[in-house]
Amino acid sequence: MSLKNETEEHINFISDKVKSAQSRFFDFCENIGEKVLNLFKIKKHTKQPAKEISAYGKSVRALWREFGRSILSTAFSAVLVIAICTVTNLLGWSLGYEVIIDGENIGMVTDKSVVCDAISETRDEIKLYLGDEAYEKEAAFVRRIVDKDSLSSKDDLKRALLSNVDMMVEGYGVYIDGKLTIGVSSMDAAEWVLASYKKKFVGEDIAEDMSVDFCESIDIKKEFLHIAVLNTPEEALETLSGDTKELTSYTVKENDSLWNIAKKYDTSVEHILAMNEEITENIKEGMVIKVEEAVPLLSVRTMQTVSQVEPVPYTVEKIKDDSIYEGRTTVKQKGVDGSAKVLARVTKINGVEVKRDVLESEITSEPISQIEKIGTKKRPPTTGSGTFMSPTFGTLSSRYGGRWGRQHTGIDIAGSYNSDIKAADGGIVTYAGWMSGYGNYIIIDHENGYQTGYGHCASLCVGEGDRVAKGDIIAKMGNTGRSTGTHLHFEVKKNGEYVNPLNYVGY
Repeated sequence: MSLKNETEEHINFISDKVKSAQSRFFDFCENIGEKVLNLFKIKKHTKQPAKEISAYGKSVRALWREFGRSILSTAFSAVLVIAICTVTNLLGWSLGYEVIIDGENIGMVTDKSVVCDAISETRDEIKLYLGDEAYEKEAAFVRRIVDKDSLSSKDDLKRALLSNVDMMVEGYGVYIDGKLTIGVSSMDAAEWVLASYKKKFVGEDIAEDMSVDFCESIDIKKEFLHIAVLNTPEEALETLSGDTKELTSYTVKENDSLWNIAKKYDTSVEHILAMNEEITENIKEGMVIKVEEAVPLLSVRTMQTVSQVEPVPYTVEKIKDDSIYEGRTTVKQKGVDGSAKVLARVTKINGVEVKRDVLESEITSEPISQIEKIGTKKRPPTTGSGTFMSPTFGTLSSRYGGRWGRQHTGIDIAGSYNSDIKAADGGIVTYAGWMSGYGNYIIIDHENGYQTGYGHCASLCVGEGDRVAKGDIIAKMGNTGRSTGTHLHFEVKKNGEYVNPLNYVGY
């Protein structure tokens, strides 16, 4: 069917729906109109009205009957069409078709040609297995407003068509751990699929000293299979290459947030929270949470003996020094890794090393130990203690991590305008002034690898170079810079990298 004809069908479909709705609406409006006009009628027991009022009533009635329906028709149609278009766009709906074959719904489409292609390819596939046996199916189409998420692809339609074919053909089923996974027409096809899958992880050339097998048990059986189970070799390889989702445990690491964990496992923060009802977004290092991990249907295991030079890590020797403040460490002698020639048996699964058994090892250069001096001198209050206090009173309004498509480098604490902001720990003020986006902004260097930042302040109580103790008032809460309300934007850096402040303060 041409694009023009398709468009006309869609317009007619909407037109029918509009006419049906507007007909009911106009009957209602005319009924109301009649009642309004009846107000001009004078009851029998009242005095005869003036001729002008009577003539006016007749004129209004005549105009209503002549033009009222057409005026309302135009206005109502326009409003209804706009409403339908707006609602369907917002909900992801579109005009399409319900596909009916042999009285059964096999899918929803917006383009009839997809159905024609699916029927044609199904016919060709049946001929491939059964020779010239006829397969003639005609599709009936019922116009519908369809949800885009419920649309069927060509492959979906083919599977539905083949499932309705009551035919068993001789083929070869490939079983993974006792479960039928794919079906092909010949043993050669099955072997080609498995060999091609191995090459995805080991390449075209397999070394002589490398053994390659599957982690799962594989069994190929010659048997009669339903035609819907049979695949071309290429389709079977694509099926094997797909992943399944399995529940696994993840141990939270330092500076982790639910946002970066969700990104790692290709999921959402909301999905992780739904699987772990006992947690909030305020996760801590060492916590164990449940996540879903993509796991291949079939895993390739390789084992190979390799000879290579590997580093020998240096050791760290620590000595106390009372001339250095507590919490600080200085390196007296930098460590240097050594090296060793190692012969090892390496096991990989899907190209990722999972085990290394060292068979022989020979040190070629000795490592040099690193010597570190650990401070024991008591700190004055204007130096960092290594622990933080909450910088202000308020409510957590935005967390660390992904926000609006980018990384939010701190947390937001909503509170009262002009309330106190205090130094989270002692240190030296290295910045106090206006900063683009942050408004009035303060940075404190705690001289132990940590820095804290305080943004959107109404006013500042300290200047650059000032030394502050933990708990000193350094600013007042405000709404300066790029801000949507009164709050404190609080940041923590460790060794120059942003970290989650909620690992150090509680809200």
